[in-house]
Parts: sequence; C-alpha cells; structure tokens
Amino acid sequence: MTEFDVALHRALKNLQSAGPVQVKETPPHGKPADLTIAIATYDDFDGAYFTIHSILVHHREILDRVEFVLLDNNPEGLPAPMLESFAGYIDRFRYIPFTDVRSTAVRDVLFRKATGKYVLVLDSHVILAPGSLSALLAYFDANPETADLIQGPMLSQDSSHIAATHMDPKWRNGMFGSWGVDPRAKQHPDMPFEIVMQGLGAFACRREAWPGLNSHFTGFGGEEGYIHEKFRINGGKVVCLPEFGWHHRFERPAGVPYRINWEDRVHNYLLGWNEVGWDIDSLHRQFSKYLGDSYPEIRRRAELSVQRPELAFGGVIVLSDDRRVAPWRSCLAEAESIELTVHRAIPSQDDGLDGWRTASAFVAGLDKAILLGWKSVVFLDEARVIEPALAYKLRNIADDLPAEADSAVVHAHGEDPVGAALVVRAAAYRTLRDELSRSISGSLPSDFSLATYLLERGAVDVVLDRSLSPVRVEPDPVIEDSKSDLGVVVVNLDLDIDRWKASWHRFIRLPRVAAVERVAAFEDATNQDAAFAVSWRRAVARATEKGWDSVLITADDVNVLDASASILEHARRELDLRPWDVVQLGHDAKSRDGALLDGSAMLRTSPENRGVHAVLVHSRAFERILDAIADPEADPEAFGKWAGHHRTLGDYLVEANAGGMLTCLTLAPGIASTRSLLRSGAIESEYSRRFSL
Repeated sequence: MTEFDVALHRALKNLQSAGPVQVKETPPHGKPADLTIAIATYDDFDGAYFTIHSILVHHREILDRVEFVLLDNNPEGLPAPMLESFAGYIDRFRYIPFTDVRSTAVRDVLFRKATGKYVLVLDSHVILAPGSLSALLAYFDANPETADLIQGPMLSQDSSHIAATHMDPKWRNGMFGSWGVDPRAKQHPDMPFEIVMQGLGAFACRREAWPGLNSHFTGFGGEEGYIHEKFRINGGKVVCLPEFGWHHRFERPAGVPYRINWEDRVHNYLLGWNEVGWDIDSLHRQFSKYLGDSYPEIRRRAELSVQRPELAFGGVIVLSDDRRVAPWRSCLAEAESIELTVHRAIPSQDDGLDGWRTASAFVAGLDKAILLGWKSVVFLDEARVIEPALAYKLRNIADDLPAEADSAVVHAHGEDPVGAALVVRAAAYRTLRDELSRSISGSLPSDFSLATYLLERGAVDVVLDRSLSPVRVEPDPVIEDSKSDLGVVVVNLDLDIDRWKASWHRFIRLPRVAAVERVAAFEDATNQDAAFAVSWRRAVARATEKGWDSVLITADDVNVLDASASILEHARRELDLRPWDVVQLGHDAKSRDGALLDGSAMLRTSPENRGVHAVLVHSRAFERILDAIADPEADPEAFGKWAGHHRTLGDYLVEANAGGMLTCLTLAPGIASTRSLLRSGAIESEYSRRFSL
C-alpha cells in the first residue's frame, strides 16, 4: 500500500464519518457455552461480517453450544458501530473495543475474554467448511481435557480440495513455515493425525491449555512455529483434524490497513525463538539471505527493541486522575523519548475523593495487566518524571524482590509513600483487584493510601536513599548545584589515536566530567595483564596530580550503554550518600552480580567482579592504590611480586574488597563493555545492541 493509498484511505474515512466514533464493550451475556468462537479484526467489516454470518447460516446445528467474541482492534474506525451492532441481533455475542495492544498478541486477549471451555480463534476473513464445527466439537467431546492444539486443512481458493494440511518447518519468503499436504487427510478423513505446525487462520484448544503468546510481540508475524512448540513444551501435541476445513481470504484490494514491516516480524521471531530455545543464528542467516543489504539495519533496530529493560518484568502503567491531561501527556512524551512503552489507567468515574480515584485507577490497571498477560506490572504516579535510567532501576528492583513477594512499594527514605512506585506480580492481580473492588463499592476512608494498603497486606517496603524519579513540577537541586568533579583517563595505545579521539567524544558528554585525558598504555607483550595494571596505576597517579574528587579510568576500546549518562548521574547521587572507594562500571566474562545495596536502585556489592575496563575511583583511595601497586619503574622487584601474587588487576580488586582494604561496588546495569566482552558472555551482553559499538 503506497503512501498515497494510505492518505486516500484516511481521507475517505474522515469524509464518511460524521463525527468521532463512539462504541462500548458489550457486557457479558451470562449464558453457558461450550465453545467460544473468537475473532480479532482491524478495519475489516466485510471479512468479519461474512465469517460470522457464514457460521450463522451454515452451522446452525451447533449454535446452541457456542458464543461469539469479536475484538475490534481499531474501534476508532468507520466499521466500529456496525460491528458493535452485531450484539443486538446475534445471541451470545460480545463486541470488545480494544486498543492497548495492536499486534498479533491480541489473540491472547481473546482467550481471557472467552468463557467457553474451548476456544476457536479465527482470522476475520476465514470461512469454515460445512460440518467443520460439528467435527471440532465432537473431537472435544471425545477428548474433554486435551492439552493439544487442534487445526485443520486449509482449502483451495475454489474450496474443491485441500491446499495445505500443515506447514513444514522451513523458511519461505521471509516466513518460517512452508505449506504442505499430508496424504492421510484424503485417505482417512475421519482420523486426526499429528503435525508439526500450521497457519494460524483457524486454530482451537481448551481455554486452560492455551500457553500464551509473548506479551511483548509487536506488529504482525512470527507466531507460526513458536506457538506450536509451546504446546509441545507444555506436554501437548499439534493435531490436524481433517474434517475441520477452512478457507482463508488472502486478497486485500484496498491494502492492509494495519502496520506490517520486517522489523516487527524479526522482533517477534527473536522474542519467540529465544523463549522456546530455538537457534537464533539460523534466523539471522535466513533473513540476511532473503533481505540482503537491508537486513543489518533491520536486525539492529529489532535487537534494540527486544533488549528494552522493561521487557523483563512486564509492563508500566501510569496512574492518572484523568482530571488533568497535561501530566499524562508529559509522561507519554518522556516515555516515547526513551522508547519506553507506558499505559494509562484512569478511574472508572469522574468524581470522588482522591483516595477513591487512585484505588479505582489501580483496579483498572490490574484488569489491564491481567488482560495483557504481564508477569508483573509497575505502577507509576503521573507526577513523576520518566527518565532514561528509570526502566533500568525498575528492573533491578523487580529482579531483587524475594521470590515469595507478590507486591512492593518503592519510595525514598523519609518520603511520603503516597505517589510511590508500586510493583505487583501476576499471582496477586486478581486478589488485589477483587478486594479493592469490594472496598470501592462500599466506602473507602477519606485518607485512603494505596501504598499503605499494600504495605498492611504484606508488600515489601523498598526504601531508597533517593527518590526513584523526581517530581516533575520541582527542579532537581542536585543537578543544578553539582560541580564538575569527575575526571576521565583513557588508557590508549600510541598507534590507536583514532580510538582516543572517539573515546574523548564519548566520555566528555557524561555528567559532571571536568576533563577527559589520555595516558599512554604500557606495553608488555609477555604479560598484558601486568601491563594494563601499570597503565591503570599511571591513571590513578594522573588523577592525584589533577586533584580530582574521583576519576573514571577506562580502556580506549570501551563502549557505553545508551542510557549511560542518566544511569551514571543517578548512581553518582547515590554514591554521595555512602562510603565507597571503587565502582566497577562493567564486568568480565566470569563475573557474577552481588545483591543491591540497601537503599540503592543501581549499586550492587562486588564479591566476584573482575571487570577493570571501566572503573570509577574515589580520591580517598588514590594513595592506598598507589601504595599497594608498586611503581614498576621505581621498584620493579616489588611490582613483580605484586603481579605474581594477584595475576590481574581484577584479582587485586576482588581481594582488596574481601579484605576490607577497598570498598568496591558494581554499577547495575553495567554501562561499559567491549566487543570481546559482549561476545564472551559478560553480564552486559543481554543489552549488547544498546551499546554504542
């Protein structure tokens, strides 16, 4: 679809629409159903109409056993009121407008809205062959507790024969899965048989056996093969039921109205294949071959998107009072600037006390988390600034919560918990929602505090030394009053002058940096570890001469995380409140992270961190380090003993930390790494594409 066609499509819709489209979700019908026929549609009135009405006309024998769920993924579109009207004349029909996710992941929502024991998911342009629904229900009647995914043969365009009983697990035109026909479907049409995978135009399973799509899928594509493997991982099979035939309309004369691009497809494949343990390298080889020179950039953007820190815990919801639009718009703009996806939860009504409104928005947010299938959710107050470091802080906190904890309240020491960040895990969603819903329907006290309520029912109280993020309306005095007291020393080989120039530009942008200077790397081909220790000692000596309050010593091949400036600035504010000597900004390949320090969202203990490619050193430790590491020019024998004992500078830091000679900490996440460390599996490799390599 060309840009002109898209513009024309939108213009026609605007001309045809007399005003803003307003539709509402159909309430539950309250009638029993064995099978939910669930359809998601996006600007496809004709497809949805004929799919549903073909069932009404050609499958009347089973209508008393089914319900319809129609999810409209574009309820602002022109067809929405007409789709909504189906509920007025079709028995057991629900119309659901839904915009929180616009991707293939909406199929998950269908399962959560369904009430039948079994769910049949159809594309909104699929016609079922006569008798197919009777055959499907007969299969479920014979196998009531099946854990299998049930599919059937796709029919030819004239519906005269079977076009595909399955997909073979191989690549074709940038898509995993190639159509195939198994002769058993024709030879024994009454006998189901196992297949590897099939297109997802029509599929069915027991509702409780649905394993779920990854909630972070975006756009369309990537689910074939992946979802079939998830059924097998859960102990089920993928079954072809030959009598369950379906016809799929592929043609779209007006073009596809929703977004389809390679970046989304690769993003979904990366998430899905990593989840089920398939070979990611083979995926890259196939797309590189099919897309050619355009693939490196597509791959780069897709890999950035799957390494967003919030994907580790689920989703972020901003609690909004809905009386002021500006705070939410500010949150949205801040989040978009750092590519953080945030959702909004608002109270169910427009009046009431603030405590009631917050509780009501929280309940709405829990409903959203349940619907979207998040394993945990973070609630933020709309008065708080959404900064680049925030998602990384939240990931640290969520990762360090005890396994048995189902919720947490995150606030600063001495700070009123009202407006605190809240972390809730999936195990507590329904209990909290139901408890608060009952309280709201009664009467909440005028001074009700959501944070206090969670703490009283056992939430973990996470008390930080500093606020998780500043209040938007107040300037941050720390940033305004801070002085440039940090020097950077880059250890650089004389032959690599270009790397020195690149390093200068990279580190001069960091907050509070007074200067970026170079020291020549000491060269010793026989012992490179000892050579780097000499270079590192020279850097400490340079910082001593300059009188810096602290120094960042870095190798010239170091690269930094995308949010490094924000993360380092927040870490420096935390460090101002505690004693420290050394902070390692990255890890070596054998490192392990320690626990978060009490009161910190970004600093961990360093029991096993030997990473020395980027280290922050406080001036109080300069003299101790210079005394411990002998000057090889003034006393080569003493330096030889030091090098023989410690072997590497990393070993020295670990031993000095354990012995109490230095207080060593680790920045979380590590913001500095190198290509070789990322390839070797250093902790930072999970964010490998978010480094400025």
